[in-house]
Amino acid sequence: MRPELWVCTGALITAAAIVVPFAGHPFTVYPSLLIAFFVLLPAADLLTAHLLVQQFLAGGRLATLGLASAYLYSAVLTVPYAIAFGQIVRSGNDSIWATVCAPWLAVLLFGGFPVLAALLPRIAEALPERLNEKARNHRRAAEAVAAAVVLAIAGAATGLVVGLADRLPPMYLDGVSTTAGQRVITGALAAMALSLLLVITDLRRRPPVEQWVMVAIIACVIGMAMALVAPARFTLGWYAGRVALLASSVVVLLALIGETVGLYHRLTAAHEDLDQANRELNRRAEHLAAANLELEAAGTWKSDLLATLSHEINQPLAVISACSEELTQEWDSTTDDERHATVQALSGRVNQLLEMAAHLLTLSSAEPGDIRTRPVALPVDQALTRVVDNLTKQARKRVSAGPGPPAAAVWADPVHTHEVLTNFVTNAIKYSPGNINLSATLDNTGDNILLAVTDEGNGVPPDFVAHLFDRFTQADRPSPAQTGAGFGLYLCRLLAEANNGRVWYEDADPHGSRFILRLPHAPPTPVAETAQSLVDDTPAS
Repeated sequence: MRPELWVCTGALITAAAIVVPFAGHPFTVYPSLLIAFFVLLPAADLLTAHLLVQQFLAGGRLATLGLASAYLYSAVLTVPYAIAFGQIVRSGNDSIWATVCAPWLAVLLFGGFPVLAALLPRIAEALPERLNEKARNHRRAAEAVAAAVVLAIAGAATGLVVGLADRLPPMYLDGVSTTAGQRVITGALAAMALSLLLVITDLRRRPPVEQWVMVAIIACVIGMAMALVAPARFTLGWYAGRVALLASSVVVLLALIGETVGLYHRLTAAHEDLDQANRELNRRAEHLAAANLELEAAGTWKSDLLATLSHEINQPLAVISACSEELTQEWDSTTDDERHATVQALSGRVNQLLEMAAHLLTLSSAEPGDIRTRPVALPVDQALTRVVDNLTKQARKRVSAGPGPPAAAVWADPVHTHEVLTNFVTNAIKYSPGNINLSATLDNTGDNILLAVTDEGNGVPPDFVAHLFDRFTQADRPSPAQTGAGFGLYLCRLLAEANNGRVWYEDADPHGSRFILRLPHAPPTPVAETAQSLVDDTPAS
């Protein structure tokens, strides 16, 4: 329970204890104080009832609606009590309003509120589960029913007091409490004390917004006790009881407003946390979706790779099988030249399979985008010369390397550069019958070097140029001997991009193909001397 609750309770009891010795001291009538009491008390109770109803609408707790009904009863019954008190001012202390109506209405008001505040929440909780569920599902209807019941109770109490005024025992004569009045007040105090005890024993189960009712009940007990201590009207005790009631109503209202504001802040914070969690969930969902797309792409790539390899590997294996069978079964009937040609065919198909395996190993790390580069200042002449030197003796007869720009070097990984240029050259050897030239020039900006491989073949079909560097794509081949898995140029593109470069195709003039590798230009540095050692470690493709 909140310490503020006990502080307010202690303050009320302490103030009452201080007033008790002087409670009988008479005072004059203070109309402004009476008006403030009869206006502010019902207003505060009505606002408190409204806030509690809002709590019920938000949480669906029927006990909260029962407590709101008790505050509504207090606000409604204050109106006829104020009217009766006004009649006392007009008619005097000997009128039936002064002796019967106003005192009895006061007992029903100040004694009825604690009883209702203690019993209505318990009654609401004791309702059958079916009615509880129905009330929670139709909260506006439950609110209307509760309000109608309270209005009926307040109207019935007022009607009974006014209608039976001539039969009820007078509680005041000449402005002083009668013996019958003292007995009624004592009985009311007993009922209020029992109600207070029920509320205190049930206090820990109540939410904070409902716990403050204890302060209001204690104020009612103090007000009723002052009527016993100071039997006459307009004494210090009489005024102290009304002030205690008014002060407690304002304190409870402010506390309830504070609880509501605190609840609003907690809900706002929870909503912000929920939004943040939702954003984090969306972010993770996006990452998961991206990961799923990557997995799908990887699965598609794997399927394409397996399908392509299973198709492309069949041709060289078929040739190897046929040549092996020919050598095995027809060895004695074949000439040396025929045997030499068959062995050359076997060697070509084995080299083709080795080339596929080398490309596949590179693609296994290149596809996820995790190509690690070791860029150095690589002299252009060394790179071109190394490509030619790694060719077979027969292939070197068709390939020439022109001099590059003086002292020019590229900033790239030597192994990757060699891989791309070698792929361009081996493709040109396979697909073109004429000479092949390697060249190097600076581009128009001077920031990049263009390494080109030009052949004298038939070029690439125009409708296929846009897909030339895509994965697992091949143009129609003019000869069955020209084979490939369709990922060599795709690998070239990945390696070039990993080194901040680019590859593309151009038609050569007057005919043929030109494949170009663009790499960043690096000024000559002593580091260039290490490039040759890295290139030397590269196996021939």
